[in-house]
Amino acid sequence: MKVKLQEVLEALDGAGMDMEYYYDTKNEEILMIFDGMVNGETDPELIEDIEEGFIEDYIPLPRKYDMNEYRMMEEFIYDLPAGRAQDALDAAIRGKGAFRRFKDRLYDFGLQEKWYKYRDECYERVARDWCERFGIEIIVSLFSYSKIANSMLKSKCKDKNTT
Repeated sequence: MKVKLQEVLEALDGAGMDMEYYYDTKNEEILMIFDGMVNGETDPELIEDIEEGFIEDYIPLPRKYDMNEYRMMEEFIYDLPAGRAQDALDAAIRGKGAFRRFKDRLYDFGLQEKWYKYRDECYERVARDWCERFGIEIIVSLFSYSKIANSMLKSKCKDKNTT
């Protein structure tokens, strides 16, 4: 079994309360289930079989709640240097409206790019762990390689500028 890393990441990011993704082990593809359809086509029998777990050929991908983005925010804040930004972000995630306030404070401190890089790394870790757990080989596309190389280059440039 094999799957493109980018497809898993897109499914993890796109999962919501009404949208679920499953890996079809026979066809080695990810299926999106939404509004009574599979990949945009009506197939109520397949949906019922998948959701009831009657067919072992379909492996559920982690759902939105499995991702625990709130925990990611907490860890991101904890990893920041102590100071004003860390304090403001920590206060922002308390109570109702935490996600909106967090994003507003990221903007205030110019940390959006750093947050989304951190979040992407967390999602990739979840994707790789999921693939490993189910024995699915990861295919990394050329696009992913260039994205990884670009990220590493930026990181090295930042390290050189700080020394």
